Amino acid sequence: MASHDNDSRSYRNAAVMAGLQGVLSGLWIAAGELTPGRRRLARFTTVLTIGAAVYAVSPVADEVKQAFAGLADPVPALADPSVTPAEAEISPEVEGLDEAPEFDNRKAALAAGMAALSLAAYLGRRRLEKRWLASLTAKGHPRPTRALALRVGAVDFAAQLALQSAEIRADRAARGRTF
Repeated sequence: MASHDNDSRSYRNAAVMAGLQGVLSGLWIAAGELTPGRRRLARFTTVLTIGAAVYAVSPVADEVKQAFAGLADPVPALADPSVTPAEAEISPEVEGLDEAPEFDNRKAALAAGMAALSLAAYLGRRRLEKRWLASLTAKGHPRPTRALALRVGAVDFAAQLALQSAEIRADRAARGRTF
């Protein structure tokens, strides 16, 4: 299903990103039953792999590649040791440094609200994880941490998919698109 006008925010991309978030969360929790050294290695490898996958498919990767495509030597003045930094004139004058940016109370309140919402979501998730793990352990599950990882991965997938789908709908409604 091709997206119109090269819109990178599609429902397919939202599902893929939500799936990656669910996998990351599940693997992070599943690594909890490993020894400390293996747990750190598993978590580092998981984050690195998923981060590389996200970067590879993101439009930012293409922009970075295009920005550096024509540059053979990005700072030629520093490649020549006989040129001093004063002669190289690397930093051009920046206009408007004396002007202080305006403080927007609405943006500050929105940022504080988002931080509070994020903290509440984190604390709620941790409480749910502890309750589920205690329940699985009490019922004698053979691998309670793995079962918890599956549950949390599924919940993270569903939550991320719902959030990203809502963002896509809002973006498209703002632009007058209904599909």
